[in-house]
Amino acid sequence: MSDIPVQPRRTIVIGDLHGCHDEAVDLLDRLAVTSSDRVIFTGDLVDRGPLRRQCVELAMRHECLLGNNEEKHLQQRERPLDRLTPDHAGTRRVLEDRHLDYFATLPLFIPLPEYGAVVVHAGVLPGFAVADQSPHTLLHGQCIRPPSRKSHWPSKAPEGWTFWTNHWRGPERVIFGHIVLDRALVSEWAVGIDTGCVHGRTLTAVVLPGWEIVSVPARGHYWGPKGDGVARYPVMDGVMCFS
Repeated sequence: MSDIPVQPRRTIVIGDLHGCHDEAVDLLDRLAVTSSDRVIFTGDLVDRGPLRRQCVELAMRHECLLGNNEEKHLQQRERPLDRLTPDHAGTRRVLEDRHLDYFATLPLFIPLPEYGAVVVHAGVLPGFAVADQSPHTLLHGQCIRPPSRKSHWPSKAPEGWTFWTNHWRGPERVIFGHIVLDRALVSEWAVGIDTGCVHGRTLTAVVLPGWEIVSVPARGHYWGPKGDGVARYPVMDGVMCFS
């Protein structure tokens, strides 16, 4: 009998890539990912960064959520390139129909009951089970004021509206991306892991079951500006987003 201990299977959730394929490989290498690990991307694989097709094909080998950027490409699938924004047109030029077909299969959330957790792209509203959340909330949710089901971008939020992480009390701990944070948010009920790789910051993962936060630096500043001189909005526990 071998004396080598059997390592428990890990679940690794990685924040928004936005074309940052090389950094994704750096992060997977740093984590020494093997075929026994489960890897989940939080969506927004494409747009902004340099290697968009490669990010999609990397995610196709693992698991991924639908992000609002993938949603946008599905909504505009039949629109000619000259009617897209330059950034979206740049993505469409490097994708094939099979990539868009893949987007159409992506889930809006991935439950992780073994960890008392769930992965979503953007946010959730209190008072509703994750399965009962609207697609708009799961893909776009940010600043809220319950019981309203509306959501606002932080820089456009009316007075008294605060980020959803201040309101959610489970039962699941929500892992999310979408909003660019100055550092990973780790609280009792929420873990935010979009740390702005495409803006020259870092690419971040949370590794379960230990809830370890692991990041690698961006290789470049591909899209911006995000950082010094940009308005910051408090999200929770001293964590700020760039708005």
